[in-house]
Amino acid sequence: MVLSRTFALGAVLLVCASSACGSSTASPTPGATGIFADFSGTWTGTFESANFPTRTITFTVVQTGNCVDGAWISSTADWHGAISGVATADSFSGFLSFERSASGGGQCNATASVSTFVGPTLHFTADSLTAVGSCAGDLPRPVTITLHR
Repeated sequence: MVLSRTFALGAVLLVCASSACGSSTASPTPGATGIFADFSGTWTGTFESANFPTRTITFTVVQTGNCVDGAWISSTADWHGAISGVATADSFSGFLSFERSASGGGQCNATASVSTFVGPTLHFTADSLTAVGSCAGDLPRPVTITLHR
């Protein structure tokens, strides 16, 4: 468990550090020049793939300027991970980590590049996840995450 939490934290810190996150003191307003869309807060929705049942998930996101970081967990707590990346005025681009317990389909850690446009609902998609080390069982493919506040 400690190794998987370390993996998620490392993924988040690596992405944020490499993304040249900046800051803004103005209130984030989608579409405003020089201001970043606000992804902060709690989001709920679904994690879908063709080869696993749909899971209800919760994202908790923090944001400083354009630097977006957060953690997510499935309602059954056997899938979880992190998200980290960069916001613009109308989009997000970054990385998602995926961690699965043995009871969730086989012990596994993986990552994927994701992006979305701002709206009342966010849709992240990834054609595939890339395993970090070895994974027991299949990885979800393709992945669609749909979130709302």
